[in-house]
Amino acid sequence: MLGLFGWPFGSDKVPETEQQRELLRQQLGITAYLAKREILTVEQGKVHCELYVHSETAPIIIFLPGLATYSELYAELLSKISEQGFNVVGFDYRGHGYSQGLRGDYSVEETVNDLIAVVTKLRERFSGELGVFGYSIGAMLGLAFAERDTRVKALLCGTLLLTEVPPDFMHQMGWNWLWSSSLFVPALRVPLAHLINIELLIGNHPAAEAIKNDQRLVYDYPISTLSSVFTHRAGVLEHAYPFKAAIIHGERDEVLPLSYSKRILPQLKHPFELLVIANEGHMLPWDNTNLLAQQVVEWFDKQLHH
Repeated sequence: MLGLFGWPFGSDKVPETEQQRELLRQQLGITAYLAKREILTVEQGKVHCELYVHSETAPIIIFLPGLATYSELYAELLSKISEQGFNVVGFDYRGHGYSQGLRGDYSVEETVNDLIAVVTKLRERFSGELGVFGYSIGAMLGLAFAERDTRVKALLCGTLLLTEVPPDFMHQMGWNWLWSSSLFVPALRVPLAHLINIELLIGNHPAAEAIKNDQRLVYDYPISTLSSVFTHRAGVLEHAYPFKAAIIHGERDEVLPLSYSKRILPQLKHPFELLVIANEGHMLPWDNTNLLAQQVVEWFDKQLHH
C-alpha cells in the first residue's frame, strides 16, 4: 500500500478538453447518472460536492472517495444508493476533482472542518439522520469526522486502516519516513505509483485507459498530506462513541487483506460490525456497483431509517 522507495517527482498535466471529459463519462457509463446530480459547494466555493436527492426527509449519506479519486467517478454508485431512499452527497477533498486547491493538498483537520461545513449547509434543506460512507482512505477520514461531529449517526468503512496498527513493518517504516520528511520537505511530492498499483486495481476495467489519463485525478501527493493522514490517531481504540459503525471488506482485497480487519476488530473499544463480501476485491465501487450499492443500502436502512 505504501511502497515509498525511490526519489519522488512531480507530474505536470495539461488541462483536459470537454471531449476528453465526455469520453471518460461515456466509458464509465455515468452520463445518465450525472444528469441527476446537483452541485453543492461550501467554503466560498472552494469545496465541491455532488448531491443526489431523494427527498427532504430522507436520511443523508456523505460519501468520501478513495485515494486520488473524486465523487464524479462514483456517480453510478451514488445514484443507485440514492434511488433506494437516501440523499447522497459525494465529497471532493480539497485539491481533488472539482474542489479548489493545490492538487492533493489537504490535512485531516481541514477535511473534517470542511465536512462539518457541508453538514451544516445540508441541514438547511434536509431533516433526515446523517450517515458517512468512506471508501479506502475515505474511511480513515470519515472516522475522524464521525469522532468529532455528533450529528453523524452511522459510519460505514470500505476497509479501514488504523495507523496505530500497521499491516506490517514496511508500512510502519513508510509512515515514519513520511512524518520525518514532512518536517523538512512538506511540499515534496510522492508519485501515486509509489502508493498504490493502479494497473493491478483497474487494469481489467473497460475504462482503464481513460481513468489513468483523467486530468482530475491526483497523480502525486505532497508529503504533508500523506503525513497528516498516515500519522493521524483514531479514537476508537480507546473510546466508544454514539455512532453505529461497520467495516465492509472484500474477501479478496488486493490492497488491505481481510485478515487485517479481523485482526483490528478485537482491539477496538468502539464496536464495529464486519461485513465480508465474498469473491470481491478492493475496487468494489466499480467492479460490482450493484452489489455494493445494495449492501450499503441494507446497512444504512437499519441504522438511519426509523
